[in-house]
Amino acid sequence: MQIPLLLDRSRPATLASQIVEQLRDAILQGRIAAGSRMPSSRKLAAQLEVSRNTVVRAYESLLIERYVEARPASGIFVAARVPEKPRPPAAPSPDPAGQWPMPLPCSPIRAQDLVAKNRYRLAFDFFPGRPSAALFPLKTWRRLLQASLSHGGAMGLAQYSEPAGLAVLRTAIASHVAAARGIVADVSRIIVTGGVQEGINIASRLFLGADTVAAIENPCYQGARFAFEAWGAEIAAVPVDREGIMPDALPRAPAALIYVTPSHQYPTGHVLPLDRRHALIAWARRTGCYILEDDYDGDFCYEGSPLPSIAALAPDCTIHLGTFSKSLGAGLRLGYVVVPEPLAAAARSAKALLNNGNAWLDQAALAEMIRSGSYAAHLARIRVRYKESRDSLLLALRRQFGGAQISGAAGGLHLLWRLPPGVPDAPLLEDIARRAKVGIYSLASGGAYDALDTDLSRRGVILGYAALLPRQIEQGIARLSEAIDEALELPSAHLRTAPGSGAHLAPRFAQQPALRVAPAARASSRADDQAESRPSMPAVSHIYRYPIKGLSPQPVTEVVLQAGRPFPHDRLFALARPRSPIDMQVAKWAKKGLFVMLMLDETLAQVRTHLDVETLDFTVRQQDRQLLSVNLGSEAARGDVERFFEQLVPTLNGAPRLVRAETGGHFMDKPDNVVSLINLATVRSLEEQWGFEIDPLRFRANLYIDGVPPWEEFDWVGRDIVVGEAVMRVDRRNGRCGATNVNPASGRRDLDIPGSLRAAFGHKDLGVYLVVRKTGRIGVDDPVMTPNDAIQRRPNATVPPAPAIPRRRFICRGCYYVYEEDGVLPSRDRQPGTTFAGLPESWRCPDCGTDKGNFRPLVLSAG
Repeated sequence: MQIPLLLDRSRPATLASQIVEQLRDAILQGRIAAGSRMPSSRKLAAQLEVSRNTVVRAYESLLIERYVEARPASGIFVAARVPEKPRPPAAPSPDPAGQWPMPLPCSPIRAQDLVAKNRYRLAFDFFPGRPSAALFPLKTWRRLLQASLSHGGAMGLAQYSEPAGLAVLRTAIASHVAAARGIVADVSRIIVTGGVQEGINIASRLFLGADTVAAIENPCYQGARFAFEAWGAEIAAVPVDREGIMPDALPRAPAALIYVTPSHQYPTGHVLPLDRRHALIAWARRTGCYILEDDYDGDFCYEGSPLPSIAALAPDCTIHLGTFSKSLGAGLRLGYVVVPEPLAAAARSAKALLNNGNAWLDQAALAEMIRSGSYAAHLARIRVRYKESRDSLLLALRRQFGGAQISGAAGGLHLLWRLPPGVPDAPLLEDIARRAKVGIYSLASGGAYDALDTDLSRRGVILGYAALLPRQIEQGIARLSEAIDEALELPSAHLRTAPGSGAHLAPRFAQQPALRVAPAARASSRADDQAESRPSMPAVSHIYRYPIKGLSPQPVTEVVLQAGRPFPHDRLFALARPRSPIDMQVAKWAKKGLFVMLMLDETLAQVRTHLDVETLDFTVRQQDRQLLSVNLGSEAARGDVERFFEQLVPTLNGAPRLVRAETGGHFMDKPDNVVSLINLATVRSLEEQWGFEIDPLRFRANLYIDGVPPWEEFDWVGRDIVVGEAVMRVDRRNGRCGATNVNPASGRRDLDIPGSLRAAFGHKDLGVYLVVRKTGRIGVDDPVMTPNDAIQRRPNATVPPAPAIPRRRFICRGCYYVYEEDGVLPSRDRQPGTTFAGLPESWRCPDCGTDKGNFRPLVLSAG
């Protein structure tokens, strides 16, 4: 290391003292970092043209002052701790005669920010356009790098290469785009770039200036908009619809460039049809405008056959941009531009002015990967995996949010989700989700730009799925749904603290423990009040339906369940809150926070409601007194119901609206056709473990069964059970929300069931959802045939006691799943008693799919 030192031999100070002074200042100002090795006395003496003894005396002074330290057989090093506090370099003093202030940029320069800053703090990150790191062909890439270094590596790394890119890579790209995009291009027309953004800047340098016009899609990729803006061009925004950019809205005035993403429009995901491609080409030729075609996500087409690129249809007026960031990884910074023949020389010069070409080694490795066929095989493999992730995302959105409005599902690595009514706007929802450690992105934060400030900016969410496993996608969307539910229960709660922390309880309960230790009296509405003895074999204990969402349950003795249908006459009506965005004419499923419910309006507990599902006669009673009796088939009667509940619940600040689900629909908490089931033995095991009685009607299930060991129902997921005459598939576990905190008898929020489940078991699931596979009748006391019935159960078997708290637990930092080494609760991920250290390195969290290294020891206090 050479240290800049200037010695003034005209000064009275000795040369050694000048060396000491300058080295000391360099150390204190941080120009020589702590621990750095100092030049040897011989080398420093030669550099300064002084005797070696002079440098030795200087080093000895620094040693005495403890600025440096000597290490035997190693040399002199800067001390880790110096005797003085480090000080930054002194600012230059202003010229007393005055001076011109240093200029600032002529105009502020904006740039897109594609770095996911929260990726290490999010358990489920749906950042758009990010490929899966696990699918990167690391072994193949390592082999290709080694081969490239072994054949001409020294020459390639030591010299400048062709600014347009290695000839062998451009030849490989020419073959690739000819087969995959239909572009027949000479190698001279291809420029290797550092991704699409550099290609945009090259085109902007060639054609844009202060008096030019650049057209963009709206909404579009931020990088294009900001690049055109930085070059001083006037921006013309052309709207897109469900088929991409609208030819009828193209600008009348001449434009120099128009930026489009026809393969998978960003962010909407629409594919530009062939007729619009021809219309765009005709406009470009008529006005003398070059089409800047960004082949965004062009490698990923999941439905049908990809259309030919615009550059294949009009090579004379199209600048084609491609990248390997989505198929391999953005960290490689490799892309390409295919330009018309007249622009080839100018584009090469523009590239040379920018950086004189890309790194040789990565170009050589990629060229061999394409030439050998490894790249095509890699694309085929990841298309299958990304399609599985896309399907999982579509299924999860439908399962949690009903008929989700989705665009862009035909290809690419992201979807655009138009938020359903009642869900907060995208920027606010993004904040709610991040507090729940789920990353979703509005247009602005997802790298898109909306110049016209359309409704899509407020109601559109971009969801990338390629970097997540299907199970992670399912868990992430489920957690997002739970976070929305909690935010809608108390709309300001998410502004104060993170969802799931317990602060979603009403203020009067915020300081109370999750579960009180002192036992309380059982509520009269308990589902098992009349059970004098528990059944020795599994059987149906109670059956309930809830004709009007959020109001009183109605017990039934028997019911016929239809295959593929929900529980009959369940949640057919609902009371929509005043000013909620529920369509009165076509009322569809929506988030429960939009309805009048006991979980939000505790005064509902003062009355008991009943609806005759055959005649639609509806009554409201308070103890022995009837308060209302109407027939819901009459419009006038519905008005009476709305006025009654306006008076009963004065906090509504208006009359609710009685809505009926559209034909075949329901207002159940989940939008799919499921039947909910609770195992009473599981509820009793929680009572024994927590010392608090829990009314099973908190969970508002359709079927309550007894005689099954606690928690066994979780082992049935994915398997069939027979209840009475009906055959049902156990679809999934039921994650509990804040509705279970409400006492159905008093309406008070006296418990925190989800938080307590999370603290005790690492999840907040209780009960399961069933899908009816075979139509059949079910009645109270009917037998339940479970997958475990092959195991002989002893007559009069008692419910096993609650398990003791294990001594060693490990918690997943992503989803809070708790691994119990000594646990005996049913689990599908390991045999009881397996130590955490004994798990293989390939083991992953069964809830969110993260690896073993994401777990940390969980220590529970004795209290």
